[in-house]
Amino acid sequence: MLMLRKKTIAWLIHCYTASGAVVGMLALIAAAREELRLSFLLLLLAGFIDATDGMLARRYKVSEILPKFSGAYMDNAVDVLTYIFVPIFIMAWIELLPSVYWVAVPIFAAMYAYGQVDMKTEDHYFLGFPSYWNVVALYMWWLKPGPMGAVLLVTIPALLTFIPTRYLYPSRNTFLWRTTWALGFVWCAICLYLLYQPEPDRTLVLISSFYPLYYMFASFYLEYRIRVGRRPAGS
Repeated sequence: MLMLRKKTIAWLIHCYTASGAVVGMLALIAAAREELRLSFLLLLLAGFIDATDGMLARRYKVSEILPKFSGAYMDNAVDVLTYIFVPIFIMAWIELLPSVYWVAVPIFAAMYAYGQVDMKTEDHYFLGFPSYWNVVALYMWWLKPGPMGAVLLVTIPALLTFIPTRYLYPSRNTFLWRTTWALGFVWCAICLYLLYQPEPDRTLVLISSFYPLYYMFASFYLEYRIRVGRRPAGS
């Protein structure tokens, strides 16, 4: 009975991971209908699922209980939908890019990221920009940059994908994890508020960018500490 209970919990956690794909597909359908607020709300929900399913899997030792089924493989499949294809579709569908062919830039970068064997390092960091194209698409939609700004917003993260720099993986590593989670919750709350507004306040949108900027600078600081031989400490 105990093993049956453990297997049931393990399969439920896998179903929780798989639900991210359902949410992602609903986000794609909403985007195709140009219900952008709903689409981004669903992507935010998918991101929450992605941030928490791994912690549940490790807590209940799912990989040991179901060794022939990989939640990590399934998680990557879900991520490709929710972090890559849905947001890139949004960029193209509502003409946030100067030309539809600019989708090649984030797609090639994302495929390179997911093709790396060490995309997630042994010490539990992302290697290279971790394909957060959902965040890029969200701010492009909110801020509506001109052609040059749009090009920069896709080319800079794409280039960072090819540079082997470690990025925070808040659900796995401990470096600045308390600060990262706390600020992340504040950011999510602001995003939820903005997404429920028919016309989001541009000033608040700019204020909300504190978290993506914090994440980038914290990751660069992490890489600096590792390169100079200082062991990252938790915070």
